[in-house]
Amino acid sequence: MAKASNYTSKQPDENGVIHWSEDENKIWSELVARQLACIEGKACNEYLEGLKKINLPSDRIPQLSELNEVLEKTTGWQVAPVPALIDFDEFFRLLANKQFPVATFIRTREEFDYLQEPDIFHEIFGHCAMLTNPAFAEFTHKYGQLGYAAEKKDRVYLARLYWFTVEFGLMQTDQGLRIYGGGILSSPGETQYVYSDKPEINAMNVLDVLRTPYRIDIMQPVYYTINSINDLFDISQMDIMSLVSKAKELGLHEPKFPPKEKLAS
Repeated sequence: MAKASNYTSKQPDENGVIHWSEDENKIWSELVARQLACIEGKACNEYLEGLKKINLPSDRIPQLSELNEVLEKTTGWQVAPVPALIDFDEFFRLLANKQFPVATFIRTREEFDYLQEPDIFHEIFGHCAMLTNPAFAEFTHKYGQLGYAAEKKDRVYLARLYWFTVEFGLMQTDQGLRIYGGGILSSPGETQYVYSDKPEINAMNVLDVLRTPYRIDIMQPVYYTINSINDLFDISQMDIMSLVSKAKELGLHEPKFPPKEKLAS
């Protein structure tokens, strides 16, 4: 089940419009300005092209209908408003139907730099530009279909594939290392960290990815790179579930991070 969140998503009115406060729009504006400066020379071309297509307003939070117009035209996708946290079942169901879940709340100033659950800034700034790309969109759609049909114990393996691509994916290009994962693109800290000498950066190997543990509350100790966005389309055509079976047989790689400290009861 979805865990509890400190945030509550805003409900659209009868016309599908979400009413954001002046302060919420200001937070959006500051987040966008900061992150655009941060990803300069670091985001992949496909992301930058997508950003032009979705034409994000910098002074206010966009309405979902504005994004849907562009996504529908480019790849047939839509964004769907959801509560702050949803369970795996609903997450996969939405992706399987070409609907990208967007939690309709924005972080507070107290959590301006980092929050654990994905807010509307992360979902829209981090992911929506990439959803205008056909290869990325097809990969995400296929992932949703597989996940929706999969058993619970297999979904944990599939989650790793999503984590190391859609959320934290990197690409080797002629211009050098570039980012396409929304978890990095929407985080100033992680964007800088990727280019430090701290993380281990490996070439994409789907079986390895399915066997790589991760934690959501730390900088990633390991990333995987593709050579082109079309690699994601190629992965979407693989027999991923047979690779999941193989990953289960082989077991997980040793984590490259300490275990999470348990809170004293």
